[in-house]
Amino acid sequence: MKRLASLVVPMLFALSCCVPTANKMNRGIGVYPGNPDEDFSPEMQVDRTYRNIALNRAVYCSSSYDYCLTGQLVTDGVTEISLPKYLTLETSEGKDIKRQREWLVDQHKYTRLNLYGGSAYMQISLNNGWSEVFDRVIGDMYVSYQEGSADGSHDIKVSASKDGINWDVIQTLKGRHFVGQESKPLQHSDPDKADALGNQLLPTRKFTIDAKLPAAEEYSMLRVDMNMKGAEQWIAANLDIYKEGELVSLIPSKNFCSTWMSAGKENEWLYVDLGNKAKFDKVVLSWLQKPLSAVVQVSDDAQSWKDIAKAASGDELTETISVKGKGRYVRLAMEAETGVPVMLTEMQVWGKGGVSAKAKPAPAASDKEICLSGGNWKLTRSSFTSSEGSEIASEGFDDNGWLVATVPGTVLSSYVNLGAVPQPNYADNIFHISDSYFFSDFWYRNEFELPEDFMDGKTWLEFDGINWKAEIYLNGKYLGRIDGAFKRGRFDISETAKAGANALAVRIIKNKNAGSVKEKNENDTGRNGGMLGYDNPTFHASIGWDWISTVRGRNIGIWNDVRVVKEGLVSLDSPFVRTELPLPDTTSAVLTPEVLVKNNSEEPLEGVLKGCIGDVTFEKSVALAAGEEKAVVFCAEEYPQLKVSEPKLWWPNGYGEPNLYESSFSFEVDGAESDRVDFNVGIRQVDTKEIDEVLHIYINGRRFIGRGGNWGFSETNLTYRAREYDIAVAYHADMNFNIMRNWVGQTGDMELYQACDRYGIMVWQDFWLANPADGPDPADNAMFLDNALDFVKRIRQYPSMVIYCGRNEGFPPEEIENGLREITGKWHPDLTYIPSSADGGVSGHGPYRALTHKGYFTYHKGNTKFHSERGMPSVLTYESMLRTFAPEALVPKSLLWGQHDYTLNGAQRASTFNDIIELGYGKAESLKEFADNAQFVNYDGYRGIFESRSINRKGLLLWMSHPAWPSMTWQTYDWYFEPNGSYFGCKKGAEPLHVQWNPAENVIEAVNYNGGDQTGLAVKALVMNMDGSVKWSMEKVIDSNEDSTVKCFAVEFPEDLSEVHFIKLCLVKDGKILSDNFYINGKEYGNHQAMKSMAKADVRSDVTMKKGRDGVWTGTVTLENMSDVPAVMIRLNVVGKKDGQQILPMFYGDNYFSMMPGEKKAVSLRWYDADTRGNRPVVKVTGYNL
Repeated sequence: MKRLASLVVPMLFALSCCVPTANKMNRGIGVYPGNPDEDFSPEMQVDRTYRNIALNRAVYCSSSYDYCLTGQLVTDGVTEISLPKYLTLETSEGKDIKRQREWLVDQHKYTRLNLYGGSAYMQISLNNGWSEVFDRVIGDMYVSYQEGSADGSHDIKVSASKDGINWDVIQTLKGRHFVGQESKPLQHSDPDKADALGNQLLPTRKFTIDAKLPAAEEYSMLRVDMNMKGAEQWIAANLDIYKEGELVSLIPSKNFCSTWMSAGKENEWLYVDLGNKAKFDKVVLSWLQKPLSAVVQVSDDAQSWKDIAKAASGDELTETISVKGKGRYVRLAMEAETGVPVMLTEMQVWGKGGVSAKAKPAPAASDKEICLSGGNWKLTRSSFTSSEGSEIASEGFDDNGWLVATVPGTVLSSYVNLGAVPQPNYADNIFHISDSYFFSDFWYRNEFELPEDFMDGKTWLEFDGINWKAEIYLNGKYLGRIDGAFKRGRFDISETAKAGANALAVRIIKNKNAGSVKEKNENDTGRNGGMLGYDNPTFHASIGWDWISTVRGRNIGIWNDVRVVKEGLVSLDSPFVRTELPLPDTTSAVLTPEVLVKNNSEEPLEGVLKGCIGDVTFEKSVALAAGEEKAVVFCAEEYPQLKVSEPKLWWPNGYGEPNLYESSFSFEVDGAESDRVDFNVGIRQVDTKEIDEVLHIYINGRRFIGRGGNWGFSETNLTYRAREYDIAVAYHADMNFNIMRNWVGQTGDMELYQACDRYGIMVWQDFWLANPADGPDPADNAMFLDNALDFVKRIRQYPSMVIYCGRNEGFPPEEIENGLREITGKWHPDLTYIPSSADGGVSGHGPYRALTHKGYFTYHKGNTKFHSERGMPSVLTYESMLRTFAPEALVPKSLLWGQHDYTLNGAQRASTFNDIIELGYGKAESLKEFADNAQFVNYDGYRGIFESRSINRKGLLLWMSHPAWPSMTWQTYDWYFEPNGSYFGCKKGAEPLHVQWNPAENVIEAVNYNGGDQTGLAVKALVMNMDGSVKWSMEKVIDSNEDSTVKCFAVEFPEDLSEVHFIKLCLVKDGKILSDNFYINGKEYGNHQAMKSMAKADVRSDVTMKKGRDGVWTGTVTLENMSDVPAVMIRLNVVGKKDGQQILPMFYGDNYFSMMPGEKKAVSLRWYDADTRGNRPVVKVTGYNL
């Protein structure tokens, strides 16, 4: 047998993608991509030319009528003359609530409008010339009633109007018996009435409005009047109109009008950020509806404002105001008539200064590849140009007025990088960005140079990812299109490209079913998902979920890399190596490499396909017919060198090293290399068994106990690159995780899988189907399966792949289910496909709210299977709250907290977190106190989630381990890469070999997930009072086999314990602590408030640190508790000495820990010099009673 060499040494830190070249600093906390070498956003420079310095600059406003007519539109360069079309909703409740206005028309059956009483109505009005032609109205309705007072008599009328005066009745439901069919009883949705009724369930009827017109007619108003004796509440799920069987959308974003329309408050304001302090001499205002008065103001900080001019009070809608202004921010402060909205279509500020964009140069070309990142990319909204693609893709086309684009990046990201819209992840900035503006096709344009030698052989234009669809043009010719967000595009441009200048145009086609904006509040997240599911595969989560806000534009754009490559006539793709081990023996392996080979010529060809895995080489002659593509496989029977001895296996994190071998395929024609693919091979065998309807996974013969989390989205605006993926996956490995789930397949970057390969994190790969309640099935099954085929071919090379899953919490439609089984079975045959994430051999469905540590041990649902979702809120640290919220929101539980996912109701039910923290630590008197105490709950809860799995060790995925944006729920580290208490609770609870207290049974357990068979382990426990006196202790020596839980002994709590006391555990072998643990316990379970009276602890610390040649700092914090009392919840926090800001990411060996009297502890630190901002690091040590 052949022995393998050329091993890739696993790099668990200091990957080159994390460290910029030339000793440059990374771009800062929360700025992505962080590595400047991976960032292709333009440089914003001060511009001293005289011009409209407000053009395409971010605007903030006091209110907007809806999510479309926002302040952004007053600086986009478009002046309207017609009033904007908008939708109003009038109901018997008398409220037109912005977040509910589109619920009837958003085509989401679970966004429901609630009306109350025996008589109710709802009326949709389309305003300012907006009308629709339709021939049918369909609505799903419910009515709940008091059984004793309702006799069933009802009168329901559907009417339509063209003018609001004359109404045509188009359906009447009237009778003496109950309408519709009996449905599930419902509780009253009005909390006050629900309490008065004792939370009783009300009998409920479901009925359908189906109003058919004799012929299609044009209307602008639709009304439903509902009357039923004894009715308590009416629930309207949807009210949709159709024409000739096709849905007619009433979502306002379909009507783009470049106008800001206020919500009709008495005092309104709007200001523009010029990007830099500037001088200006006139402000030009174009009104559609003026306020009573307006004042022009200026500021340097957007806090203190100075009046510099008044707007005219006459009827003129366009006015030029002469000013002498100097500052960065220019504001209009307006007085208006209450209920009468202000409408401003354009605001120009003329002067010198401000900023303009300078494109970042494209990377240097190699001899066979030209990267088209950066460079000369520009973009524009499709409505801003009348030119066709062939014209746009012509040399000399005038793209003056187009914006500098960031490629790779979404359309929205380009606007953010230019400063044309606010950073959407901060505070409530997302509501200043217009949904209708980005609900559009966009044109991208690029001019690039090709050297003469690129004209030899075959030249290809490659796209790694666009969204949603795209049409591609080069040098005036149409090349083809790409359909779907997860399919590559590859176009032969050998006859179209030319040496020298080339012009490329890409029309990005918007999602057809973008759906409505979701606005959260302090109580409610709204409903997950929506009609964007029709467009899958796409970034479905961008429509909004209970963990992410609605992304304007839904992440359309050229979101992944673009390149031009030079090849011979034969190309290679989709390498794959299958491993077979003679289990249980792992000292040898049989490897079966294969690769797709394609002849791109019109003539038959012969050549030699060569491959290597480490230093094992193999080759064969291959004959290809004209245009033929086929998989070429190397079998060990023919190539005995593929039977290798003593392979360095690839193992998941904690089971061994994730060893990788450098590998490649190349194809030669007449001795010249035509194409080559390089990749890494991990030698590992994955097996699955379903035993008693429970899925079991085995890696290299060992049962794999998955502990990890769901990865819902990489980053809201798809700004992650290799650096960010490396950090996030390294964090997962540091938490002792060994698996992550690519939820609903929302992350498509190969850098994620490459990082998982390096760190030993296995990947559960979903396809693009959310829970059926969160959106409809895809409208185009063929497109879905085409994307699935290409994506499986791409990712099958990665040894971290472990399982495919068809749908989240449900089953795929039959055609897609059959197609996915066929694709995965043919192209990735060594992995298992399961249809649902929560059925069959696995389980799911939470819970998602906060439970106590003990609560997780007593919650038994999902304990018998690999459980795919379980989580709880995870509150930001105080530092990250300051980074996330505007100053006015820096109070506990503000409205803005809800927008960042901390809603009292909904799946996360943050009220449960509040209950736990207030019982445990009292009501916080400040934001900092709340954030600090929240880390207790974060730590204890997330530790409990994993410790409670000791009952049978079937595996668990957190909901969620990774945040998509600055969120207050379901995460272990935050969007800024700060690990909080949740992170270290997971790191403790997910240890391979672990000692813990089971509070449900009051027993100490030694849990061995993947720590190997162990003998002679000493389990030590003690109970200590707040004054440091030890009241009970116990020690026992045990043996522990892998995949076992040993119940060691019960804990005794003497009578003379203090109100709050502590449990300290250690697992020791040969004098070395393998695991330790610390619990805070109260005589009243969960009440720790007596700790407020604890004596202060004196903890001394000593810090050593050293910077390595690779740009990585390592340090050690040595601490000693010098006092007689425990030091509780010690936090280490590394900051810059110069600016006082945190250094992130930061890898702490431990954090949020407690120390016993006299205890010494050494904690390791690691960080990148590139993240220090040039600061000398300083370690701050704080704690609850320090």
